[in-house]
Amino acid sequence: MITRDLDSFAEGSGSAAMPEGVIAVECKHALSRSKLPGLDYALNPYVGCSHDCLYCYAPFLMGRPREGWRTPIGARTNMPHLLDHELKNATGTIGIGTVTDPYQPAEAAVKLTRRCLEVLQRKGAMISIHTKSDLVLRDVDILKLLPRPEVGITLTTVDVALAELFEPFAPAPAARLDAIRSLVRAGIRTYVLIGPIIPTVTDSDVERLVSAISGTGVERAMLDRLRVRPGMLEYLAGLEGLHSTSGKGFLKRMSDQEYCRAAEDDLAKRLRRNGVSVERAF
Repeated sequence: MITRDLDSFAEGSGSAAMPEGVIAVECKHALSRSKLPGLDYALNPYVGCSHDCLYCYAPFLMGRPREGWRTPIGARTNMPHLLDHELKNATGTIGIGTVTDPYQPAEAAVKLTRRCLEVLQRKGAMISIHTKSDLVLRDVDILKLLPRPEVGITLTTVDVALAELFEPFAPAPAARLDAIRSLVRAGIRTYVLIGPIIPTVTDSDVERLVSAISGTGVERAMLDRLRVRPGMLEYLAGLEGLHSTSGKGFLKRMSDQEYCRAAEDDLAKRLRRNGVSVERAF
């Protein structure tokens, strides 16, 4: 595994030990224009993501093989420095984690996302974070100093076995639910992103999913239907043991738009009945 010494990057972070499988990379720009609704800019401190979610669209979108997206992880070490300069001419909301999780395991040691947040806080920037990780709680101290920050945490299922299958290296559903609950209690604007809605998985025990979400106190949910990217079905079809575990007719349902719409509509109705407002993502 290729690793590099990132001691200079870790200066001030309290730790000079870098995780295995992380390499230092430089970016030309910290911010890129975003076409996502409600976001003016995108900020992605890392290249790749070690959560290795089977449904991840990013490798297909970025034109990279899944294996190369999972490891090694690139830490854009010059991003905080560039961000400090680029914020002088940037207005609007910055989305953190639009194509990679800013709180994936590497962040615990590298603290690159935290350093970016420190720059954003000094500039009084508007931000919206998207993550699957409860590590975001570490940075509540900074979030509270930002103007109306927003955090969205993804949840696709509360079934532990299914979560381990589809999101093998992401935090468990219980950890994410606890993070949502803690963010709500801390007064941070929080929403749950139920996405993608995986047929025969997300709807396998929808009432338990809705009950767990409403129990956190979160008042807003965003729903995102599964978007099948070129090569995704072929990749999933080749995974041994996937279909018997994930539910009968999994691959067929993935391409059944009528089924997917019905599952999404049913989920939305149940959430609203439990006091959670619903928005459709993207």
